Amino acid sequence: MTQISDRASAVAPYDLASAAHDYPDWDGPPLRTVLLCTHPRSGSTLLGEALYFAGGLGCPLEYFHAGFRPSFARRWDAPDFDSLSAAIRRHRTAPDGTLGVKLFWRDIEEIARDADPELERFANVPPSDVPADYYGVLAGHVARLFPNPAFVHLWREDKLRQAVSAVLAIETGRWRSIPGATQDDAPAAAPFDIERIERIMSYSDFCHGHFRNLFAAMAVRPLSLTYEALTADYAATVCAVLRHLGSDAEPQTPRMRRQADGASEAMVLRYLRERAMPVRSTG
Repeated sequence: MTQISDRASAVAPYDLASAAHDYPDWDGPPLRTVLLCTHPRSGSTLLGEALYFAGGLGCPLEYFHAGFRPSFARRWDAPDFDSLSAAIRRHRTAPDGTLGVKLFWRDIEEIARDADPELERFANVPPSDVPADYYGVLAGHVARLFPNPAFVHLWREDKLRQAVSAVLAIETGRWRSIPGATQDDAPAAAPFDIERIERIMSYSDFCHGHFRNLFAAMAVRPLSLTYEALTADYAATVCAVLRHLGSDAEPQTPRMRRQADGASEAMVLRYLRERAMPVRSTG
């Protein structure tokens, strides 16, 4: 199995990823799994925290993603995917038997390729060009790792602002803003790169296309919601998610602060202005 190594891009420490937020040891597979299927900069940390602080729905983090995975692997002495999965079940299954996990599309593919390296041939293949049986294989790995899953599909309508948010987070290292839990020093300026922004936008569509194909292959209808709905009416949107997942808890006041600011909006406006410029003829 693949050995899980450190990545230079590992994210800054996050309090919910610490041992202080582990649950009492759980023996065996979880009774159910809440899977938050999403893409970076879509409000998934905001929603994941809402589920965690409501209670009874686990602590949905990206345990299998490259940013968080190395720190969990070290802390739990879990150097490969199989041992990591066992450790996640043991330490992160809530007392009622619910395991919450945040999944990006890359995570699902890496889990599957680790078990079957032949699947590497489908890397970077668009959703429209992948054979249907590929999703059947991936569905088998989802079922193997995540018993009795309930799916929430969170996505962002405004792909441009999502991409700009990703560029700024990557360049500045500011992935979240939580008073008392993160350092909010003035960030360094991020370079403007129009091609990079467009690659990120395209990759978001790529990943969500694969997610939707997987849901269809599994014959499941996830609860689908947008970042825009979550931020426009946080309480009502979170309440709807809680009820969908069988919880009668009430939403708690979010502790996260919105990160969009003048720098991000300036980059959005610059992109729109430059893309609106006519292309000069070289003839």
